[in-house]
Amino acid sequence: MNDKIEFFLDGSPVTVASGRQSVRDLLKLTDKVIDGDYIVTKEGIEYVGPDQFVEVRPGDKIETLRKPDRPVSPGEVRYQVNGEIQIATENQLSVAEIMRRAGASAAIDVDDLDSYLLEHVDGTKYDRTTDSVTIGEGDEFLVIHRGATPVAWAP
Repeated sequence: MNDKIEFFLDGSPVTVASGRQSVRDLLKLTDKVIDGDYIVTKEGIEYVGPDQFVEVRPGDKIETLRKPDRPVSPGEVRYQVNGEIQIATENQLSVAEIMRRAGASAAIDVDDLDSYLLEHVDGTKYDRTTDSVTIGEGDEFLVIHRGATPVAWAP
């Protein structure tokens, strides 16, 4: 008996027949470039080689990212979130979309976007996830957690 597995790839639900998927097969499920992109799990584990296998479990949240050394194609804008290079084909994105795309690789919990704010390095702050942001080539953003930061305590 072969149960289908449903998980999320770049925020969209995907169903596959097997839990063992190659990076190549996962990228084929998107519009990404097989030799120019890689896979990152919610836990931050990166799978770069197209022939590497990812064990997909029901409900997993997997993101695709562009390899940093890949040249930008015409119509693409390269920007950074928490030091992680991102590439977009649009120059207008919502705060939520910027954070979602950066995801685990930029230390963002995509399940709790409302607990963050986005700040451009020029000091412009975006408090609402629905705010629209114009992105230019080379822009740099920081995603800042609004909540309390846990502090280690030793007696």
